[in-house]
Amino acid sequence: GSPNTIYGTEICNWHKDFATRLTFGHDIGTPDFANTDCIMLWGHNPTVTWLARSIEVQKAVKRGARTIIVDPRPTILAKKADCWLRVKPGTDQAVALGLANLLISSQRFDRQFIAEWSNGPLLVRSDNGKFLRQIDIEPGGRSDILLGCRKDSEMLLRYDTTQGIWLDDISDIDLRASTNVALSGANVSCRTAFDLYASATAEYPPERVAKVTGVSQVALQKAADILAGSRSVAYYAWNGVGQSVIATQTDRAITLLYTLTGSYGGTGGNVPGTAADFADISGRELLTPEQRSKALGLSERTLGPGLSGWVTARDVYRAILEHQPYRVRMLFSFGTNLLVSQPDTEQAKTALEALEFHVHADFFLNPSAGYADIVLPVATSWEREGLRTGFDVSLEGMRRVQLRPAIISPVGEARGDTDIVLGLAKRLGFEAQFFDCNAERGHDHVLAPAGLSVAQLRAEPEGIELASRVPLRAYAIGKDNDAPTGFPTPTRKIEVYSEVLIDHGYDPVPSLNPGSLPRGEVGFPLRLSGAKAVAYCHSQHRNIESLRRLMPDPVVEMSPEDAGARSINQDDWVEIKTKIGSVVARAKLISGIEPGAVFAQHGWWVDGPIGSPYAASNQFAANFNRIIDTTISDPISGSIPLRCSWCEIIKGAAVDERQFSA
Repeated sequence: GSPNTIYGTEICNWHKDFATRLTFGHDIGTPDFANTDCIMLWGHNPTVTWLARSIEVQKAVKRGARTIIVDPRPTILAKKADCWLRVKPGTDQAVALGLANLLISSQRFDRQFIAEWSNGPLLVRSDNGKFLRQIDIEPGGRSDILLGCRKDSEMLLRYDTTQGIWLDDISDIDLRASTNVALSGANVSCRTAFDLYASATAEYPPERVAKVTGVSQVALQKAADILAGSRSVAYYAWNGVGQSVIATQTDRAITLLYTLTGSYGGTGGNVPGTAADFADISGRELLTPEQRSKALGLSERTLGPGLSGWVTARDVYRAILEHQPYRVRMLFSFGTNLLVSQPDTEQAKTALEALEFHVHADFFLNPSAGYADIVLPVATSWEREGLRTGFDVSLEGMRRVQLRPAIISPVGEARGDTDIVLGLAKRLGFEAQFFDCNAERGHDHVLAPAGLSVAQLRAEPEGIELASRVPLRAYAIGKDNDAPTGFPTPTRKIEVYSEVLIDHGYDPVPSLNPGSLPRGEVGFPLRLSGAKAVAYCHSQHRNIESLRRLMPDPVVEMSPEDAGARSINQDDWVEIKTKIGSVVARAKLISGIEPGAVFAQHGWWVDGPIGSPYAASNQFAANFNRIIDTTISDPISGSIPLRCSWCEIIKGAAVDERQFSA
C-alpha cells in the first residue's frame, strides 16, 4: 500500500523522461544519430556517462553530422564540436531562449510544423490565460473547440481537440495574431500561444544572453545558423541541466527550441516510442487513487514525480523525523547509498537512526548499509538473467530484445533483486499479483504483446531483432483514414503553451525570471557544479583497487586563472567550502574551462590512502553532496542545485575531522 519510492528521479531522469511530456506528451525520444544532420548535446557528455551512445555520436560525426555542444567544460566532444557554447552553470534556460529568439526573429524555423503540429496558432485570452474557446463567443458553442485567427483578418478558425484536426483551412493562419474578441459584452485581448512564446524569447537578445550566460554572441549566432541550416536535428539533455532549481522550465525551453526545428519524431530527429508493444508490470494499478495521493511531497508539487510515487529523500527524512505529513517507520533499500548519493547527509544519518526497521540490499557494504537492521547480498548482473526490451542507444538498437543469460551462478548467498522481491512476495501472500512468484511467467507477460516468449529468447541468447521498427512521424499516422493520432497532450499538439502548467500556478511558456538564476553569495564567488568520471559510476566501484589506481582521490576541476588567484597548483589538496560545510579534493587545473566555475565529483566515501585527509575516522570528508544547500528546489520536480551552487576554494585541507565521523 505504500506510494513512496525514493527513486532519485528528480536529480536524474525525470526531466528528460517526464517534464518533456509537458511539451511533447512523450519522453525525449531516441535520437536518430545514424541519419541526422546535426547533433546537439546539452549538458550531456556520453564519452564518460554512456559509452555506447558516444560511439553512435562519433559515427554520425564521421559521416558528416555537425555538432553543437552546450557545456561549461572542455570535454572531448566540446573541443571537437562545430560549435561549443561554454555556458555558465545554471544559465542554460537563457541560452535556449536566446537561440529560439534568433530562429524566430530571422524567420528560420519550421513554420509549417509549428502551424500544423503545435498549439502555437491557438489564441489565448489575456484575462484568464486560457485558450479562447467556441463556448466563449457563441451560445451553445463547444468547450473542446479552440480558436485561431486568419492572417490579416479577424476571422476565427476552429480547431477540434477531440479529433485533433482543424475544421477550417489554416493555410493562411496567423502564428503571431493579436486581436480583441467580444466576450460577455466586453472586448478581451487575445494573442496566439506562439506569439506569447516568441515574446518570451525576445527578452533574451544575443547581448543579454552573453551577459547572463557567458556564451559569446558570435557562438550563439553560429549555433543558430547550424540549427537553421540543418535538415534534421537530434538532441539529448540529461542531469547536466536537470539538477537545478529551474530544471523543469529549462527543459521546457530546450524542448520548445527543438520544436522549432520540426525534427521531433522524424528521420534524423528524436523519435519517441518502441519497436513493439510490451506489457507494463510496474503495478501502479494495485494502488487506489487515495493511496497514490499520499505520496510524500505530492501536495506541494502536484505535477511532479510524486504522481508516479517517486518521492525525494528529504521528504522521507522529514516524514521519519517530524512525522509530516505522517510517520514513515520502515525503509527497504535496493542498491542505494543515500548518505552519499543525496545531499542532507547529517539529516539522513539522523533519519536512518530513527527508523524502526531498515533492510538494505546491495553488492557491497557501504555507509548507508551500516544503518540497516538486515543486509541482503545481491547478485551482480553477471550472476542473473536480464531482460531488455529494446536498446535505446539507437533506433536500430530499439529493435533488439534480449534475455541476457547469467555468466556464473550467484556467489555465496547472493540473489538477484527480482528473486529477493519474489521471495518476499510469496511470504507476504502476494503470489497472485506476482505471477505466482515465477519470474519467467512475469517476463512472458511483458513479452506477449510483442509476440515473444522467454523460451524464444533463451534459444537465442544474443537477442532477437524485431521485424517492426520504431514508427517515424507516428503523430501523423491515422487509422482507417481517420484523423491523425497527434500527440498525447491536452490539445493533441506539441504544447508551446501549457494550460496544465497555468492551472497549477506555473508559467505556461518558459519565460525566465532573472531572479531565479543562480546569484553569487558573499564569500563564495565561484559557481560550484558537478561532473562525472569515467572510472566510477555514482558511488560504486571505489572499493575496486584497479579503478582506484586510475583515480585514487576526488578531484575538483578549475581554471588555471582561478587557481592562480588562490596560489593553488596542480594536484594540491584543497577545501571546497560552501555556506553548508566543506569537503576536500585535489585540484585539477584545466585550460578552457569556464572561468569562475569549478566542478567536483559526487560519490566519494571509501577511506583514503595513508596521508590523505579522508580516512576511516572521517570517510565523508570527500562527500561533495553533503555541502549542497537544498532549502530551495525546483517547484515542479523538486530538483536541487547539484550543478549550480556557490563556493570558495581554499588551498590545503584543514577540515575538522569531527564533522565527518561515520
